[in-house]
Amino acid sequence: MAYVFYLILFVLGLGFGSFLNVLAMRYDPNRSVFAPESLGGRSYCPHCHKILREFELIPILSFLFQRGRCRSCRHKLSPQYPIVEILSGLIFVSIPLFLNSFYQISNSAFINFSAPRAHYSIIFIWLVAFWVWLLIAAIDLKHYLIPNELSLVFIILAAILVMVLIFGRSWLPPFHDSFLRHYSLVFSPTQNVILNHLLGGIFGALFFYFLYFLSRGKAVGLGDAKLAGASGLLMGWPDIVLATALAFVLGGIFGAVLLIEKKKTLSSRLPFAPFLVAGFALVFFFGYSIVGGYFGLFNL
Repeated sequence: MAYVFYLILFVLGLGFGSFLNVLAMRYDPNRSVFAPESLGGRSYCPHCHKILREFELIPILSFLFQRGRCRSCRHKLSPQYPIVEILSGLIFVSIPLFLNSFYQISNSAFINFSAPRAHYSIIFIWLVAFWVWLLIAAIDLKHYLIPNELSLVFIILAAILVMVLIFGRSWLPPFHDSFLRHYSLVFSPTQNVILNHLLGGIFGALFFYFLYFLSRGKAVGLGDAKLAGASGLLMGWPDIVLATALAFVLGGIFGAVLLIEKKKTLSSRLPFAPFLVAGFALVFFFGYSIVGGYFGLFNL
């Protein structure tokens, strides 16, 4: 039963991933992400513009059967299509599994819809968050910008999450507001939900705005600052600090590899949103283990 349930979630995630690809590929900086031009109309090949038939729109399978090429013009298709679809499918499976464990909810209770209603609200919030983060990463990779309307989503999600955590605290385990769990006390002596989320937003925004003005926009963009601030409200303090640090580590490693292979120069632009999103994901799923491993080096 559990395997079937999560398989259904994975397939559902693939479908949402396919829709995400449509939004990312059709995005025009001069209009809204959710403009009718992006949402409406039949899907078509970006090269020959031939309308795709239903069997050409099956997530992952169509790409594999067509060997990564358009069936009509044989032009090579972007690997973004299957990558985003698979990531979206994994999001729909891994987030419920992780949050069930994090909040000490059994998978059977979750599947039978006998878990606290607030738990399903929290899962939905993080599903939306990760889906939008994935969309932002895809858009930033192509256009080197982050739509303001997508960053706004995290402010709304943060407000809802804080309310759910406050009113649902009766069933929540200790240290439920930080993915660093009890290690969060090292950086934040208070367990005030509202204060920690506000601090997360303030840190994310101020840190990146400072970098933006210090580097005159060469190190990070205003879109990165807005995304970090809005996501900081959702992640909370001190999780946003670790996420930011990991993002810069990943970005630095990736940039160094590109420099060594001479694919980029020191003056080349590099979209930072994908690294921020990776940092958020690492803290969400592995933050506790990362901090625990670090302190373990010093026998703490």
